[in-house]
Amino acid sequence: SALLIDLGDGMSFKRGRDFSASLGLVPRQYSTGGRERLLGISKRGNGYLRKLLVHGARAAFRYVKDKTDALSLWIKKLSIT
Repeated sequence: SALLIDLGDGMSFKRGRDFSASLGLVPRQYSTGGRERLLGISKRGNGYLRKLLVHGARAAFRYVKDKTDALSLWIKKLSIT
């Protein structure tokens, strides 16, 4: 799968956010003088994999729309935050 090819064994990433940042899925951060600013999504890295992950997340949110099981409620809770 494209994810396994890009991730490898995962040991090169300390945290999940580091992997997300390598794909350009998290906002760029600009900090100076103790002030933090989050800029737009960087969109760097593997664009194909980023597209697959975004479409997969959208499909998951659409699928759980009317469901009430524990996993569906957890996914719905993610969309609120």
